[in-house]
Amino acid sequence: MSFLTVGGDGSTRPTFFELIAADRLMPSLRAAVIYSLSVFAQRRPILHRLLDWEDEFFALVTAFLDRQSLANSSATFADTLYGLRRAPYAPSEPSRSLTPRQQNATLIFLVGVPYVKAKLEALHNRHRRPTEGLLGLTPRRPLVPQSSAATQQNADQREAGGNSSRWQQRLAQARALGLAAFMRLYPWLHMVQEGLSFSYQLAYLLQASPYFSPTLHILRQHVERASGQQLLLADRAKRQQRRQEITGVRSSGNFIVRLVQEGLLRAGYALSDHTRNALILAIFGFKLLEWWYTSAEDKLAAEKKLAPPPPPPPPMPAPDGVPLPSDPSLCPLCRQARTNAAMTTVSGYAFCYPCLFNFISQEGCCPVTRIPATIDSVRRLYQST
Repeated sequence: MSFLTVGGDGSTRPTFFELIAADRLMPSLRAAVIYSLSVFAQRRPILHRLLDWEDEFFALVTAFLDRQSLANSSATFADTLYGLRRAPYAPSEPSRSLTPRQQNATLIFLVGVPYVKAKLEALHNRHRRPTEGLLGLTPRRPLVPQSSAATQQNADQREAGGNSSRWQQRLAQARALGLAAFMRLYPWLHMVQEGLSFSYQLAYLLQASPYFSPTLHILRQHVERASGQQLLLADRAKRQQRRQEITGVRSSGNFIVRLVQEGLLRAGYALSDHTRNALILAIFGFKLLEWWYTSAEDKLAAEKKLAPPPPPPPPMPAPDGVPLPSDPSLCPLCRQARTNAAMTTVSGYAFCYPCLFNFISQEGCCPVTRIPATIDSVRRLYQST
């Protein structure tokens, strides 16, 4: 089962968007898994221990999924969902599957490199100052010289500590220097790595390079669409290998040992065959539950929402103001049908624009309520016919 039709337009070169989607699948899956664990940890505090080792946990999950996919279909877990596979780059030779050595090298780059990168990023974020920018270009505070008394006290402590204390101090100084060098170099290394990835992706998009990422270039591999024949051959090879393993188990040991070993093998095969589909269903189920609870929260929030306050009453006419006509379509000033209707924002009563403009210019207030007003408070009204 894959998200895209195997074969595409007949070309073995995947599109840029297929590779981008496959490349971003595992980080998105990691975020979903960590979020799910954090939600469940609110009711099961024991899961907090798992969150403390989230990098190691997801590295093991990734290693298991990618190892099975590489062994069965010469593709990573994300590649199989989009009908892709990896092959050694040899333009003049027919496409072939990865060797076991190439699969191990691919697994190291897929699991080990992201794990080390996550640890380095966590270390940098833990020791980064709040005011530092992207490249860490923040002026450092000068070291405050110690007083002579403090210096003498430190010297006495060093002499009392002996050689072990000196080695500990040297080790602490070396760690501090190494950490300072790392904090200065890591942003630049991160920038170089992101720049290389962007350059390779741009070159692939422009069909100037067969490699989508620096990792594929180092491994001398390229990603291609998996044809139906390749998938069929891979499935046949997998079934044949499993039959050989089961036959080997049945021909060794006593009956109980053979039964246990065969049961474990078949359980592992079932887990390998259905892990991908189960994970896809779990993702869809997670999104469904997220939508369900979001809709319920929105409904509860709508029920608890307070009604808007009623509008304030209109200002009452002043005793010495212009009286209102009995017909609301007439202008209170000229007693004629309103033309070019206008109102003043301080009261809301409507007049003819020339009448209201001239009155406010002379009197500086609303004709009816006598509330102070200016020319800026006059608004034209446009009535639909």
